[in-house]
Amino acid sequence: MSDSFDIFNLGVEDVETHQPERTSVNEVYKPTADDGKDGTYKALIRFVPNPENPRKSLIQKYVHWLTNSNGDGKLVDSPQTVGEHCPIADVFWKLRKSDSAVDRKSSEKLKRRQQYYSLIKIVKDPQNPELEGTYKVFKFGYKIKEKIDSELKPDFGEPTQVFDLFEGKNFELVITRQGEYNNYDKSKFSANTSAIVMGDAPAERSQETMAVIKTELEAAPSLATYDYKAWDEDTRAFVNNVLRMYLNPCDSIAEVTATPATKTAPAKAEPAPAKQESAVAAAVAEATTDAAPKANTDDDLDSFLNDLNL
Repeated sequence: MSDSFDIFNLGVEDVETHQPERTSVNEVYKPTADDGKDGTYKALIRFVPNPENPRKSLIQKYVHWLTNSNGDGKLVDSPQTVGEHCPIADVFWKLRKSDSAVDRKSSEKLKRRQQYYSLIKIVKDPQNPELEGTYKVFKFGYKIKEKIDSELKPDFGEPTQVFDLFEGKNFELVITRQGEYNNYDKSKFSANTSAIVMGDAPAERSQETMAVIKTELEAAPSLATYDYKAWDEDTRAFVNNVLRMYLNPCDSIAEVTATPATKTAPAKAEPAPAKQESAVAAAVAEATTDAAPKANTDDDLDSFLNDLNL
């Protein structure tokens, strides 16, 4: 795969789909079933390449929604997105595997979610016709990611680069309600490839048309805003405060949030009287060891979260 390519010449391997909110909500397109007619939302959208970096036309990351003791919530990117140690995950799994029903219930507040972001052009949206022709950041989950992967790497037939502006496919977005969650099972890519719609008709591949498309894409929201962000001091402090809620008063939050590479061996001390240790205290002990997380941790968590269709 060549490093030299542009948004008008994408191959099926020219978009990273396996990598590693801080902006106006008006940039994000995330309709729900409740926004549609009779509980079903329908729209026709087109995935488009990221003009800043076509290879990163699909942003994938893991996140945690954390709430502190004051009730303040914050979306925190998980370092596991880039293969780094995440203390939130350490505590999550200790609570999750605890014999205590209270601990297992508490783990729900620390669980990790997958989020995906891409740029789209809204072709048709009967519920919000004023959005037609605009470019938005589309936030979606695992179900739609699977549909993208099926086009890029189908079990049978020829692959389709769905982000291609002239040989891609429109996406028929259909959102229904399944219990408490939005369901995307009826969503699908159109059967045939086509050029992106400009005005009321598919665009022609000409220098003039490509210049117009490039100008429009350069004015679209920046996907970089939604990419993984390493924790700054404020975020680390927020995480520390949240994790402290799940720890015993005598436990050190500094040890929990230290990465395995920077942890120091505990100083020798006189043996303390034996006591019953809670699952959360055990989480602190394990989180401060140099051992890597168990190999199946991510797979188990992914399966659990994918079943939720978040």
